[in-house]
Amino acid sequence: MTDWLMVIITAIYVVATIIICYFNGKSAQAARIQTDEMIRQYNLANRPRVTIYFDIIRSGLLCFVVENEGASPAHNVSIKINKDFLDGVDEEEDRNRLKEMSGAEMYLASKQKMYICLGGQPQFTKLAQNVAEIDISYDEYEEHISIDLNQYGMFLVYTSPLEDISQHMKKMKENDEKFQKNLLKQVGKDYPIQNIVVHSETEDDANKYKIYKKVCCEEKTTVNTLAKNMGLEKDYVLQLLIELEYVDRLVRHFGMEDDYEVEWFRK
Repeated sequence: MTDWLMVIITAIYVVATIIICYFNGKSAQAARIQTDEMIRQYNLANRPRVTIYFDIIRSGLLCFVVENEGASPAHNVSIKINKDFLDGVDEEEDRNRLKEMSGAEMYLASKQKMYICLGGQPQFTKLAQNVAEIDISYDEYEEHISIDLNQYGMFLVYTSPLEDISQHMKKMKENDEKFQKNLLKQVGKDYPIQNIVVHSETEDDANKYKIYKKVCCEEKTTVNTLAKNMGLEKDYVLQLLIELEYVDRLVRHFGMEDDYEVEWFRK
């Protein structure tokens, strides 16, 4: 009886182990699928993404703009444009530039743009005769883009906000230059001298002015301090201070007039 009981218990353990292993395998597979999906989503979010579109810049210059909109740089970028569209490019220089680009392999950093000139607004009708079929290859990715220029005819008279600002700044510059020229003309005129007053300054006047400056610059200065700093006699300094007080009315003091230690102030 004991042997049969052990057999039954062992069988239950075996079945339970098989069930646990089965569900562990299922869980591991689900985790692996989830991890692979997260990796795929990350790679999609951080991959290079090169595109090309049509734009009008500088008040009428037609161009294709090649841009890497992705978060990673794009290597070996190759751009092929169909022959029918290339034949519609009027200017030989622009046409040759597009052909050279078709044979080149470029590097585009993240968010980097390249402008490809197609011509001016007068060439729009001829350019729009054929749809541009563009194949772009880079790294392990390939893109195909069709651009029908006829859809952009309504934008030929459009000026961008940047162009509006540019024109406004240009007008401001022109006005500034005009004002400056007129100002220089006025400054350059010779005006007659009406009156000239000339007088000779005595030594006393010069010393009195120096003393007044000292009183203005130094708070609570005294006769002794002024005489010592200026190398003058105390009585001479006191005389000039009294003249500045009663004649010129520029300074004042507190105390006796014959006191060399009274403080003098600017009035």
